[in-house]
Amino acid sequence: MSIGSTGLAILFMALLVSNLAVGAEARTQQVAKTSRTAPSVATPPKAESKEVKAAQAAVAKREKLQEARLAIARNDQRRLKQLKKELKDYPLLPYIDYWNISKRLSRLPYDDIDAFLEKYEGTAIGDWMRVRVLRELGSRERFRAYLKYYRPDEIRRTQLRCYYVDALSRHGDKKEAYALIEELWTVGASQPKECDPAFARWMKDGGLTQDRAWQRHTLSVRAGNLDLASFIARRLDKDRAKRAELMRSVYRDPDLLLNYERFTGKDPDYRDIVTIGLRRLASRDAQKTSQAWQHYSASYLFNNEERDRFLRYLSLQFARQDDQKGLEQLIKSNPGFFDLRTSEWLIRQSLREMDWAQVEFWIDQLPETDQNWDRWLYWKARAINEQLGSRNKKKAERSALAQQLLQKAAKERSYYGFLASDTLGKDYSFVDRPAPITPELVNKVAALPGMQRAEELQAIGEFYHARREWDYATDKMTTEELMTAGKVASSWGWYHKSIQSILAADYLDDLELRFPLAFSDIVSDVAGRMGKKTALDSYLVLAVARQESHFSHDAKSHAGAMGLMQLLPSTARATARKAGVPYRRSWDLLNPSTNISLGAFYLNSLLNRFDNNRFLAAAAYNAGPTRVSRWLKDTDKKLPFDIWIETIPYSETRKYVQNVLSYSVIYAYRSGDKTQLLRKNEAEAKL
Repeated sequence: MSIGSTGLAILFMALLVSNLAVGAEARTQQVAKTSRTAPSVATPPKAESKEVKAAQAAVAKREKLQEARLAIARNDQRRLKQLKKELKDYPLLPYIDYWNISKRLSRLPYDDIDAFLEKYEGTAIGDWMRVRVLRELGSRERFRAYLKYYRPDEIRRTQLRCYYVDALSRHGDKKEAYALIEELWTVGASQPKECDPAFARWMKDGGLTQDRAWQRHTLSVRAGNLDLASFIARRLDKDRAKRAELMRSVYRDPDLLLNYERFTGKDPDYRDIVTIGLRRLASRDAQKTSQAWQHYSASYLFNNEERDRFLRYLSLQFARQDDQKGLEQLIKSNPGFFDLRTSEWLIRQSLREMDWAQVEFWIDQLPETDQNWDRWLYWKARAINEQLGSRNKKKAERSALAQQLLQKAAKERSYYGFLASDTLGKDYSFVDRPAPITPELVNKVAALPGMQRAEELQAIGEFYHARREWDYATDKMTTEELMTAGKVASSWGWYHKSIQSILAADYLDDLELRFPLAFSDIVSDVAGRMGKKTALDSYLVLAVARQESHFSHDAKSHAGAMGLMQLLPSTARATARKAGVPYRRSWDLLNPSTNISLGAFYLNSLLNRFDNNRFLAAAAYNAGPTRVSRWLKDTDKKLPFDIWIETIPYSETRKYVQNVLSYSVIYAYRSGDKTQLLRKNEAEAKL
């Protein structure tokens, strides 16, 4: 995350211009929201003047910050010194020093580095400078100096740990170094090249035993890294190398394990081969594996932990292979075995078949704490009600139990709580209690140096460092301070940090902070342009954005999705052409207006495709429309909406759909409106 001197000033200016617009947009939303919710009071001219002056002063300081970065790029230390005096009270003064030292880091100005690290000890920028210094020292093999700056208890980056053990084995405690090298060695993946010198020295001194080489070979095969395993096998003696080759063969073709005589009663290494082979076989054929397990569990003494771990894995493979009978037989033949995910799969399988007696039976097998989750309270009540017949002697008693379960579930502010309320015909429970935050504590938390740096970094578009500063500032906060930090972030329009902080405080009832009306003017305008015939409204758009990114406008996923509504650039490009929304490059998706416009238009296209059914559109937004069409084909219009949602094959999509539906209800409530969890066409749908 460092910037070279050549393009330093140009890049900063681009960031400043583009991201000040984003910051201004968020703050405009905050001001607009406040104006709608606060009493109308005439602002005194002097107060307005103070606000204008404060804004002008902030712009002036940011311009001087730009000048400082230009001075650094030109190595104009005299001008830089003058600017630092003028910015002595500016929150980002430490970053000017950081950028200045970073530009000269190749010359290793130790006095400046030491002064900086001492002054900013324990801060985000101080620790980041230490990382930069260590990378520079390690790459140049300045290992004595490296030992001075390294913090063993604080730094966990593998590359830096490799440099450290190399330095320690050369100039420190070799015994300690070799213990750490063994820890770095014993993994199932390749380590950075920076580890190679230390590994070579350790092996030369006899650190690599046959058992350690076998252990890493086994870990590598288990992780599927067969090339690394083959490389490690060269360090094994002749007999063990043959067994290692057999292990890799079993990984490729686990059916080899069915030749029981070949693997039973052999050297202890065969136990590792068998355990790896059983897992591989289970992923292909759970039924075969169950039979093989009975044989090998009698031959090898697996402890209870190993047994339970394997049975959990095997039971999940039965579920993934849709083998309900095999799974039930596995459970019966292993008394005392229980796995929550397996039990939940059996409940859902029974739901798909609408076998209500089995639904109730499997729910009753759950631990009592799990049975009291709102999800299973709802489904047990539903199962009981479906089984009530006119000749049932205990009809009244059973009906009363179902009502009791629904009443309990309906107390929750959740998808299942809302479903239970709809079943009972009662109003939803929102439990909206603002966090106990005082103005004095708000001022105190907002004035913390780390918080001020975070706010200013966010304002100038340095989002990476802004997040680091925030995380450092809030890392050791009390619950009360975390709640307050959420309030502070909300006032900045930094909604994802507001949500993050209130969740970290485990205070879930402040709906203003958990479900902010973020970018509401943009959302209302975009939703309004979609027309009255669509099911798309502001609440649905807010719900999707809340679920997708927590309203982080610069969010980026591992899959490449970007922005508030997490759009892939390819989807955005195709949508922009249809919607007539200006879109030139992927970075446009970091602009809230562009992202919400494209995200809402794409969501609306999914609603059109799926007959204005919001939960199908939400499922398609998450998992893709092709998968949803395939799931609908598989169920062939046989299932009511609640069973269809509960049995969505992807757990992520299932949770996503349930959250979007419940968040839509909450956003209606937050907007002073009232809406139902399901619309008539959705509640009556057969899927």
